[in-house]
Amino acid sequence: MRARLRVAAALLLAALGPVPSPTPGRAATGHADVRLVRLLDEVPDSDRTRLGAVKDIRLRLVTGNVVVLKQRGDFATIFPIERVASQPESLRYFYYLERAATFWIFPGTKEKGIRTVGDGGAIAVNSCRLLWRAGGRGESDAGWFYFPDAPENEGLAFSVVSGSTVGVTDPRNTKYWVELGAPGVSGF
Repeated sequence: MRARLRVAAALLLAALGPVPSPTPGRAATGHADVRLVRLLDEVPDSDRTRLGAVKDIRLRLVTGNVVVLKQRGDFATIFPIERVASQPESLRYFYYLERAATFWIFPGTKEKGIRTVGDGGAIAVNSCRLLWRAGGRGESDAGWFYFPDAPENEGLAFSVVSGSTVGVTDPRNTKYWVELGAPGVSGF
C-alpha cells in the first residue's frame, strides 16, 4: 500500500513539474498545488476499521487551506473554520456549492452555509460524501478528510488551494486535481 502511495505521489509531482513564479494577481495559488502531495496520506487500518469502506488515501486539513471538489460539472469548496471541543469533538466549516448550468444556458444554482460535523461524521456536499476525523499534529491541523468508497463519490476529484475564504477561490481555475477511482477499484 505505501509503495503504491509513493508511486502515485511521485507521478503527481512529475505531472506538476516546476512551479512557475506566481503572477501578482495569483500569488495565493503559486505553491498550494505542490503542497497537495504533502497533505495526502495512506488510511491507517484502525481508521479503515472504524469508518468502513474508504479509498486508500486521506487528505489532511490545514488552517488556511480551502478544499475544492468537482463532480459531474458541479464545484464545491470547503473551508475549515475551527475545531470545536465537544463530545464528540467536531469541526465547524463553511461550504460553497455551484451546480452546473442547465442546457448551457441557465446558470446553475448556488448554495452556501456553515455546518458542523462530529468526529467520524459525514460531510454531504451536493451528491458526494466525505468523512471527517479529528486528530492532528498541532493547532493549524484541523484533522483528516476520508473518501468513502461509494457510488455517490463516483467521478469525484479534489484539490487544495491556499486562501482565507472560499469567496476568492475559483474552482474552474484550479489546475491540479486528484481524481478518485470508481467504487470498488483500489487506488485513486
